[in-house]
Amino acid sequence: MNRILSILIIMFFFSCVDKPSCNFIDSYYQDVYKAELAFYEEDYQKAYDIFKEVEARCGLLNQTLIRESEMMAKLSIKVGEPQKAFPYMERMLKEGMSFDTFENDEIYNILKEYEEWDYLTRNAASYADEFNANINQDLRAEIIAMNRLDQEVRQPPIDFIEMERVDSIHQKRIKEIFNQYGYPSAQLVGKNNFDQGERVDIGTLFFHFDDTIYFKPVLLKMIENGKAPADILGNMLDSRQRSRGFYDYGIYDNVDSTNILDFKNIDKRRVAVGLAPWKLKKRVDSLRRGYYGY
Repeated sequence: MNRILSILIIMFFFSCVDKPSCNFIDSYYQDVYKAELAFYEEDYQKAYDIFKEVEARCGLLNQTLIRESEMMAKLSIKVGEPQKAFPYMERMLKEGMSFDTFENDEIYNILKEYEEWDYLTRNAASYADEFNANINQDLRAEIIAMNRLDQEVRQPPIDFIEMERVDSIHQKRIKEIFNQYGYPSAQLVGKNNFDQGERVDIGTLFFHFDDTIYFKPVLLKMIENGKAPADILGNMLDSRQRSRGFYDYGIYDNVDSTNILDFKNIDKRRVAVGLAPWKLKKRVDSLRRGYYGY
């Protein structure tokens, strides 16, 4: 009984720790990119140590591609500290991940002998219910509809006047959403459900917005505060350069150094908006594809 009580206290404490005040561009993203690289290169202790340092400084985000809590759960197992995985797993459940993720991944099998596993098993459904109850369903449905229309108007034959009209309406509405809610996080609108054709990530919309005067300072501040995806500003700014064929941040995979303006300073520009250095990103993308098999 005392052991179970200790487990509950530790996990409750972890779930209640506030994220420290932090400039994520200066103190978070670059180290996390290095930790992610170390993870895929199987230097697990290095990755674990970097993540723990970042966590102490800023807390951990849950970026779509990196999935910091999931990496830390796996790293805890890899470095021989399996019980330290459980608080990260609990956070993942509270942020909308299914318990099936753990059940179906053999790396977590070692954890099934622990009482914490049974605790999470018992509470997984209640975590899911709480997560779903806090979703703004009206806003979720609206963003899903916006994403669908964004793609529909780009299907041939394209009516460019209608496409620009839709983009303008969506841009205006996203500004209103920012003013009312901030960046629409998973906690606000839930997660993508591609099986049902439901996309709530608004990143694709920004490839089609043109008001960089408004969005550049707003998005930069959100990225600094860890409230918006780190790649969203660079994506928006480079997308405005497509007609020219020359880019500032190199966000497109099919673009090489000859299509990037002032290439020798590309990493300075990328780091300044929260992106990983050019070569590091290429390396991580390749390793990530190998790890997940896509």
